[in-house]
Amino acid sequence: MPASDHLDKLKRLANRGGPIRRADAIAAGVSATALTRLTRQGMLLRVGRGIYQIAGAEGYNHPEMVEAALQVPKGVIVLLSALNFHGIGTQPAREVWIQLPSNFPTPAIQWPPLRIVRSRLPEAFTEGVETHDIAGHPVRVTGIDRTIVDCFKHRNLVTMEVCLEALRERLRHRRHSLQDLNRYASLMRVSRVMQPYIEALA
Repeated sequence: MPASDHLDKLKRLANRGGPIRRADAIAAGVSATALTRLTRQGMLLRVGRGIYQIAGAEGYNHPEMVEAALQVPKGVIVLLSALNFHGIGTQPAREVWIQLPSNFPTPAIQWPPLRIVRSRLPEAFTEGVETHDIAGHPVRVTGIDRTIVDCFKHRNLVTMEVCLEALRERLRHRRHSLQDLNRYASLMRVSRVMQPYIEALA
């Protein structure tokens, strides 16, 4: 099959310039050999283990989060990565912060770099977790209130400065109820830690 035919199939898979998984490409009739050849010819970019993108395709937001979600579907994007996603605070996420069950094996992936946080609570993977469509792929990210609560729970990892900056920004928008914030704080067992700061900043 000509390279152009393979490329056409890949373009149909690359919804809005998003990433293409190797397994999806093969299922669509593009062989592993064709993927390698197109990559060598510069028509395809290998952006992660088993993850490709059409060369010259329009970019998309948060590519590292999309690729983490594709390679670790059981994970939830949390903490600094979730803050960055929601546009809160000034601390950049140099790794993808991802939460996994405590008994889940550590993913062996080359890119993106991951910062893994473990949890034994089943609710940690459902409560306050939102699914966002990025470049045609579902990415699970903690919502704003849940993310702030998680920051306080893991304040030894992200620092109190990050926690207070996020909480201060959240409290500026008091038109939104604090009910969820308080509920997640109780669920994650950090109510006593957070309450003095909520009262002081309110």
